[in-house]
Amino acid sequence: MKKVILGNTGELISELCLGTMYFGTKVSPSESHALLDHFNQAGGNFIDTANCYAFWRDKGVGDESENVIGQWLKTKKRDSLVIATKCGGRPINYFGDLDTVQLEGLSYDTIIESVENSLIRLDTDYIDILYAHIDFMDYPIEERLIAFTKLKEQGKIRFAGISNTESWRVEQSQNLSKIHDYITYSCVQQKFSYLRPKRSADLWVQKLLNDEMIHYAEDDNYITLLAYSTLLSGLFSRPGEELPEDYHTTDNMQRMALLKSLAEAKGCTLNQLVLSWIMHQKAKVIPIIAGSKVEQIEESMGAAGVKLNEHEIMLMNKAGE
Repeated sequence: MKKVILGNTGELISELCLGTMYFGTKVSPSESHALLDHFNQAGGNFIDTANCYAFWRDKGVGDESENVIGQWLKTKKRDSLVIATKCGGRPINYFGDLDTVQLEGLSYDTIIESVENSLIRLDTDYIDILYAHIDFMDYPIEERLIAFTKLKEQGKIRFAGISNTESWRVEQSQNLSKIHDYITYSCVQQKFSYLRPKRSADLWVQKLLNDEMIHYAEDDNYITLLAYSTLLSGLFSRPGEELPEDYHTTDNMQRMALLKSLAEAKGCTLNQLVLSWIMHQKAKVIPIIAGSKVEQIEESMGAAGVKLNEHEIMLMNKAGE
């Protein structure tokens, strides 16, 4: 698998990132280790988790994914891997309703404590990338930057990122870092796929990767973008089904029709075509791939071999407009 540079760090990361949201809950520890092994043996070194995955699953508390990765890391060469985790989205209390859950937030003390706990679960001395999981407006940007910088000075994190935010907030943060010599963000992680949800769709805390953020990253060579929910929970594996309500629009039906015809012409799957399109954005975008079976990860990794020319990219971009 090809390697690319992470933001302004000089760190080489695989062009695809393995998402581990349901490792230890929906996906058993043994199945999770098999997926990690397969991804790593194919040249993938970039692994994404969070300190809250997956508390909303039955019997989940949020420790599971990091615990599974920590067990797996014991048998691996740690410095050959880039492990990313997140803070801020862990529940303080959860009673089965995401609309009423209280999340830990991004205070200085919370960030410091969450990293200490993630290091224990991951069974490692350091985290390669620490994300602010959600850009809480109630917490000053400078507070999290001070915490991230302290953690970097202590050798507990190497790089910083943010997820579910707006481009103007990223720029505000980068400017503060330049003025005060804080750690800067190297990456931004947002929800992104080929189909676009309705404006009325309830995305909870999730923020979409939009044209503005892509243009921002295109102009700022110090930021790498990551895309999560790329395959929309298997939607592209079921092309004959009616689109779910949040995606049931004329635009998306036209986009699905183009996907089917173009994928057939190119001899690839719809999933691979979607991931390839994400990788062909004007700014550097790394898709986060996921699955519960080795075959699913293998299919997604095949997207790296699907090349799109300028005309095909234009057709895909314009479909549904």
